[in-house]
Amino acid sequence: MTTPATAAQADSTDPEWTGIRTLGHANRFAVWDSEFRYDGRIRVPMGVKISTVRYSYTGNGQAGMNAVEVKRGRSGIDQEYEVIDLTFLADADLITFTLRGDLNVDADPRPAYSRRYQIRVDVTLDNGDVRTANPEIEVLAGAWARTDPEKVGRPFVRLPYDHNWGGTPNSQAGFGYVSDNGRIPGDKFIIDLVNLRQGEQDVPGNNSDHVYYQLVHEDGTPSHYTPTPQLQKAEGHRDAGTGRKVTLPAIDLRRLGDKPGYYRFLVWPQAANPDGSPSYLSWDPAKTEDAFQLGSVYYRYTAGHAQGRFSVSPGGPVTLVRGGEPRYAGVEFQAVEDGGVPAQRIRVTLPQGKGLRLGDRLIVGVMQGSEWKEVGSYKGTLSPDGQTLTIDSVDLALAGKGSKSGALVEVTASAEAPLGDTSLGFQVGEHTSASSLIRVTEL
Repeated sequence: MTTPATAAQADSTDPEWTGIRTLGHANRFAVWDSEFRYDGRIRVPMGVKISTVRYSYTGNGQAGMNAVEVKRGRSGIDQEYEVIDLTFLADADLITFTLRGDLNVDADPRPAYSRRYQIRVDVTLDNGDVRTANPEIEVLAGAWARTDPEKVGRPFVRLPYDHNWGGTPNSQAGFGYVSDNGRIPGDKFIIDLVNLRQGEQDVPGNNSDHVYYQLVHEDGTPSHYTPTPQLQKAEGHRDAGTGRKVTLPAIDLRRLGDKPGYYRFLVWPQAANPDGSPSYLSWDPAKTEDAFQLGSVYYRYTAGHAQGRFSVSPGGPVTLVRGGEPRYAGVEFQAVEDGGVPAQRIRVTLPQGKGLRLGDRLIVGVMQGSEWKEVGSYKGTLSPDGQTLTIDSVDLALAGKGSKSGALVEVTASAEAPLGDTSLGFQVGEHTSASSLIRVTEL
């Protein structure tokens, strides 16, 4: 991401600190497509995590629908959320997430052509804090008659959901899509153009055959792929069939020279009058507020940074005796290309409810022959609750492609620790990995 990893003071006017920064959401759709898509970012104290996410199913101001956390990149079709990026700053953590689920906002708005709802989103943190956002959606009429007021029946584009439009692994995978290398496959951004007036004689806006679209970075600048809104031919239709969809080809943001960050996929449906002139019912591509957001991509590529030059994996298994002596658990590093690896910040996190305790020191070592040799020792900072150890400026002792090293921390099990297997969480730069498998046993 473009946010610098430097210390910053809490800003009471910044929604990242006090609420949720809305990056994008499915902002406009017809009553046919009552679905919720939302991408947000929060800044939290070090080590604090999301506990629950809820949203308003009916737009009544009450966040009563629970979303279940799933693994990043799952792209499911249920009420779910994913943490798609976790950035450790000097004094806080930055959590970016994507949320999806059903809505029940399909009441016909006629005689008005649309109705607006605020969809409350509540993110509860594991320290008890609750962060809230209220993104607004506009729901358009899904039917039209000649007797309706003038704007009823404006063209719209569908919000793909479930498996109806194809796509991998489903039709809605183009919202909250994450790309680590800048490439967006060709089945993610789907355009299905509907015009409820299509083919009607002697009525304004009775023909739709194209849209405009654009990819726009979170800072408001367009992708090099779409420096201006691009025309895309599409067959307008008035029924609910999905066979006339069009999909964008594969896009490579890295090759285009685009910067990392969050991008919205915006679409403006168009219509023409019986004489072929542009209709006032079209959506104006010069106005961002006229766009339909149909998807999003979070581009995480970090070329030139240290995290691209090495890998992190779990170390060897460790046995801990309840109430016994400390042991060392950790991770292994391997350089995957030549060149020096700059010093890294390492954060180690205890699993919840496992009765483990961390020491305050991290040891870096290398294997010489069959023996482990310590090459560095670093005193870290434990969080007030003892759950997280943070160590700055750690030299990983990697020397060229294929070289290996490791890092260990001291860990003990309380007399009441549950028996069984667990592990620590390691964050090394922007790499994450579980530690050695830790087996807790009786004496």
